[in-house]
Amino acid sequence: MQQEIRALEVRRYAAMQAGDVEALGALLSERLVYAHSNATTDSKESYLGTLVDGSLKYLQIHFETETVLEAGPDAAAALGRMSARVHRYGGEREIAAMTLALWVREGDAWRLLAYQPTSLPPTKNPGA
Repeated sequence: MQQEIRALEVRRYAAMQAGDVEALGALLSERLVYAHSNATTDSKESYLGTLVDGSLKYLQIHFETETVLEAGPDAAAALGRMSARVHRYGGEREIAAMTLALWVREGDAWRLLAYQPTSLPPTKNPGA
């Protein structure tokens, strides 16, 4: 299960950066609760809608899955870190967060059920 969840995270972040709504949609549960680093939340439909209408675009993403916690045969939590440059609310912004992605087996496929980032404080420029 460890490698399977890690591979799903790679596919999810690749689809996000590519704006591949079809590939991303296949990975998301119909019951999805997707939290953002600004404390707003989306359903599957509303999250994919922001990508389709261009109000959210991932310009660059870096992520690392640090730990996968198995929670029985049909659930796992992927904990890690991500940083991204996004276009949102009419402008570019940088985000950095610790992340928790909850994956569940629905039928014969794994789906992302919930995503929760915790914003990291901005890094200080030592020369500033």
